[in-house]
Amino acid sequence: MIAEGGKPDKRARSDFGAARGIAIGNLLPYGSEARSARKKLARISYEAAYPGIRLSPSSRNWWARLKGTAPECIHLREDVSWMAALLPDTLYLRGKRAQRRDSPRPEVSVCHACLVQTIAEELAAFPGRVVAFEPDAEIFTQYFFVATEDFDAVGLAPETAAAIGKRLKQSGETCSECSNQAKWLWFSRAEVESLDEVEKIGGSSGEWLCPKHGAKKLLASFEAIPEANIFYMNLPYGDAGAYVWI
Repeated sequence: MIAEGGKPDKRARSDFGAARGIAIGNLLPYGSEARSARKKLARISYEAAYPGIRLSPSSRNWWARLKGTAPECIHLREDVSWMAALLPDTLYLRGKRAQRRDSPRPEVSVCHACLVQTIAEELAAFPGRVVAFEPDAEIFTQYFFVATEDFDAVGLAPETAAAIGKRLKQSGETCSECSNQAKWLWFSRAEVESLDEVEKIGGSSGEWLCPKHGAKKLLASFEAIPEANIFYMNLPYGDAGAYVWI
């Protein structure tokens, strides 16, 4: 959908897209199936799931529920230049929702400030190993974590999965920002531009970081993007995995 002035409508939801290294079937669905899944998974109250976020009353009224749209933080009433749909405990396996934690938190749409407030502490506290790829600010629509055991199910190309898996097994590195053990490997777009660059995933040095500084690096990459409309983002689960983008 194109708004006045020829710019993409920030509220538009697109069913089309492609990701090198990830099957198109993993793209987020926005039909009746998604609305039905949202109702089934919304077992925790929004107040309990997101105690620090003020939700817009108009996004929680009967009309919003009838449409099946997720509640929004109050800031999106005034500015939608930066927004993200957060489903912390859910993974999409070829277009279908898969619960990755008991009592999954429901979907919510948030601005940049509310996203950081909501996920920063949990990201930094994740004890597992992470390979994270800096998203392309111009074209990415989803940024999600997939654990190693779900690489095949999510549609990750076998050669890409193997390269990431090999890097996840590396150990003994220290954080480039402090002397703590590194568990995150961050790839900037200058090093790895897309997931089909298997040789670069396997051979680039990347930046090794502890969980605290790895989380800061990921959030800083969002900070550097002036406008964004992320249709889907989740939080890490399992023992190890990768943050990838579409």
